[in-house]
Amino acid sequence: MIVLHHLNNSRSQRILWFLEELGLEYEVKRYQRDARTMLAPPELRAVHPLGKSPVVTDGDLVLAESGAILEYLVGRYGEGRFIPAAGTPERLRYTFWLHYAEGSAMPPLLLALVFHRIETAPMPPRRSHRGHAPAALCVVEAHPRAPGLQRALVKGGPYDYVTD
Repeated sequence: MIVLHHLNNSRSQRILWFLEELGLEYEVKRYQRDARTMLAPPELRAVHPLGKSPVVTDGDLVLAESGAILEYLVGRYGEGRFIPAAGTPERLRYTFWLHYAEGSAMPPLLLALVFHRIETAPMPPRRSHRGHAPAALCVVEAHPRAPGLQRALVKGGPYDYVTD
């Protein structure tokens, strides 16, 4: 059975919607953000190393990233529905809009949210951002073709973005 690891106020909303559209049976495991920091709880790291949502488990498969999850679900369970035929202009438009949502539309929306919070909240501790890039890169580092990438991007590496 498909299990959606759902974090409140996350991109997993689009996965919930699509599971309903597909008419699939699924289970939702709910997680709550920390009310003060708005970060995901550490329990999500037990599911996937990013510790973020959405994550779907389907048998032995563990898959993160909403776009990848949608592509998996439509390919595995869509039975030709919800996706244009491969090699057509419609499919190219479909692929564009699927990735546009996360790659181009979401960053400015997220920045707007962050800047609004900056205007209305006390300044966070200076070091509060430090764990995010290495955590995100652990997935890349675990890939067999990417040795050393994470080490190159963290403190002390050639692309170090962290300053004291």
